[in-house]
Parts: sequence; C-alpha cells; structure tokens
Amino acid sequence: MEFVLLPLGIVLLFYFILLRPVLNQQKKHRRDISGLEVGDEVLTTGGFYATVREINTRESAPIEIVLEVAPGVRLRGTAGAIDAVSRRAADAAPERADEARDRATTGEGRA
Repeated sequence: MEFVLLPLGIVLLFYFILLRPVLNQQKKHRRDISGLEVGDEVLTTGGFYATVREINTRESAPIEIVLEVAPGVRLRGTAGAIDAVSRRAADAAPERADEARDRATTGEGRA
C-alpha cells in the first residue's frame, strides 16, 4: 500500500508546486491577450513598454499586433511578444485621454 501512496504523493506534490502555477500563468496570459484592445499599454518580452495601435487577426496566421514604442515608431509583432498588459485603455484616467486626443488633433508631439 505504501508503494502506491509514495508515488501518488510525489505526483501530487509535483503538480501543486511546479505545474499548477505555470498553468495558471498561461491561462492569465491567454486571458490578457484575448482581452487586448487598441490603446492598451503592454510590456513586451524584450522589456519595452508600448501602446497597441492595431490588432490584425487571420485564420492561417498568428495574431499580428502593431505596437507604438515612441511617437511615430511602430513595430509589428505577434501576440507571443507581449509579456504583460500593464494598463487597459478603459482604465486610463479620462483627463489623460482628453489630453492625448487634444495633442492628436493639434499635432503636438509630432516630429
């Protein structure tokens, strides 16, 4: 009987210590990516903060995301390049959104 309980205990320990946290992290990442919206600020796996400008989905290819790392500097990448969503567009303060809209309409901040 103890020959069965010991391997079973090791498997359960392995699951709760190593496997379960990784599975939860993957689930959170998939949820973040599926809820990604234009205007969200993200952290890339390369360590850069960027703003999502476009999300292009195709049936036969991975999701392509266009990120703006600086005004006028855009990068294309896949959803796998996003490590974390640091700020949702809906979470931005309304006054910050108004300021950004005013800058965009007046052309401020462009080279």
